Amino acid sequence: MSVLDELQATVATQRAVLSALEPGCLSGPDALRLLEVITEGERVLAAARTLVAKRVEESNVWRASGERSAAHFIAHKTGTSIGRTQAALETAERLAALPATADAFRAGALSEPQAEAIASAAALNRSEERPLLKRAEGDTFKQLRDECRRVRHAVSDERARYEAIRANRYLRTWSDGEGAFCGAFRTTPDAGARMLLALDAEIGRVFKGARREGRRESRQAYAMDALEALVCGGGGDGATRAKPKAEIRVLVDHSALLRGHTEAGESCEIEGLGPVPVAVVESWKHDAYLRLIVTDGIDVKAVTRRSRYVDAHVDAALAVRDRHCIVTGCDVDWRLERDHRVPYAQCHTTSLDGLGRMCWWHHLLKTKGWALVGGPGCYRLTPPGGDDADVGGESGSRAPPRT
Repeated sequence: MSVLDELQATVATQRAVLSALEPGCLSGPDALRLLEVITEGERVLAAARTLVAKRVEESNVWRASGERSAAHFIAHKTGTSIGRTQAALETAERLAALPATADAFRAGALSEPQAEAIASAAALNRSEERPLLKRAEGDTFKQLRDECRRVRHAVSDERARYEAIRANRYLRTWSDGEGAFCGAFRTTPDAGARMLLALDAEIGRVFKGARREGRRESRQAYAMDALEALVCGGGGDGATRAKPKAEIRVLVDHSALLRGHTEAGESCEIEGLGPVPVAVVESWKHDAYLRLIVTDGIDVKAVTRRSRYVDAHVDAALAVRDRHCIVTGCDVDWRLERDHRVPYAQCHTTSLDGLGRMCWWHHLLKTKGWALVGGPGCYRLTPPGGDDADVGGESGSRAPPRT
């Protein structure tokens, strides 16, 4: 039996099994195990699809279709986007020189996005292939993607990379199947940071207006109203827009700041958004919205105050130390909230060692009574009156909704 015949028989078997599947009849543990098995099978087939798609491109069988490229032809055949298909073809080409990544992908140890991220980085620095594969075993996808980005940036010129992003910036709009107006954009991190500051200030104004009118909607809905107001010149209420009072935090290595550019292992990045050239940061130094955080500056661990007030140096060090939510497995790194790990009412002090940064969701859970246990690098939350085994179980406490 050929490989094609075996795969066709396997697909037929899967179709028969899944046609009789009733997810509602599964227990929680059984559903979780089935999800894991399905995911493994999906990964294996994704690897096969990626490698075979490359062969379709190389064989030129697609030319008879009249499509403008192999990516267009394969996207039409598989019912996916041209961009997604092109990314898969590029990954397949890189995997030819990365046998360890290719083997892990074929074995189902990597998802398609993981394989794509590792291949894009390891193709530029082969010595990083094994460490990235190891990180893929425990990191979230976002953490892995950020590490792959660091590897790519270490072997490329920061200014050229920044200018390439700027040269390829765009704003695209379209209408979806329901007739809704949609859009996507791409620009440099510094432009994005300024846009978010203006948008956050306008979201606050829109939120207050909605509360006065008795309306309650999601933050995403308020964000869309805020964007419309900013683009259209105020949304018709004639209100004066205040300058955002927030700051853009830039984390930069001291040596890179002195030198004027980064080298391998150093960073200069807007917190939660991405890297920018040191020269761009230098051009902002007189802007009021910039807070420059030099990573080997003053030893702020010695600063402790008998109040809730967080000293500027402590706040800066906190941003450097906790670049994403401290709860294990959470990779949120934008709009993090400060938290007293030991409630202020108990310790009556504010120090770097007693603070941590959390995403709004985990901070809310802690506020609602969930306990923060563990230590640096392994913090986790347990529900009120429960233990680790209760989290996510069928009898575990239900997480509170966002209010």
